[in-house]
Amino acid sequence: MKKPTAVSHLLEKGEGMLQRLRTGAADADRALAALRQALPPEIAAEVWSAALKGSTLTAFVHSAAWGTRLRYVAPSVVAGVAEALGKPVDEIRVKVRAR
Repeated sequence: MKKPTAVSHLLEKGEGMLQRLRTGAADADRALAALRQALPPEIAAEVWSAALKGSTLTAFVHSAAWGTRLRYVAPSVVAGVAEALGKPVDEIRVKVRAR
């Protein structure tokens, strides 16, 4: 019988699906940080997740009211987010989801 492998060892090796998950999580963290940096502080605090797929950044906010405020300022921060990420960002989509 094969000896069990510790999860910490699997994470350190970072192969296959685990590596893709780690890379995806790191990319999402970078996208969220870039978006928060470009936004006014009161709106940035209400964005709890972001993900870049292609040239579309999807941002998740706590409520519809904050989603509306983010949609209003999104066109003015697209260029700053793209510059911070070093990747093209053509639009910011907003989704409302409570944590």
